[in-house]
Amino acid sequence: MNSRKIIGLAGLLVLLTAYCAICLFIAVQFLPANKLAELIFYPLAGVIWIFPAMRIVKWMQSPPGSK
Repeated sequence: MNSRKIIGLAGLLVLLTAYCAICLFIAVQFLPANKLAELIFYPLAGVIWIFPAMRIVKWMQSPPGSK
């Protein structure tokens, strides 16, 4: 297995763990007890993590030596 893929996998695990913790903190501390706020927050939070994860996956799949 390529070392770039191992590093990327570890990065994705760290990213998702930190992202889940941040979303949980925001939901508990700042989200009002309102169903509409939850209906907006949780799908949005469920999609946003994809963008940094895409960058990591693209980096993992790029050939070594490329930027």
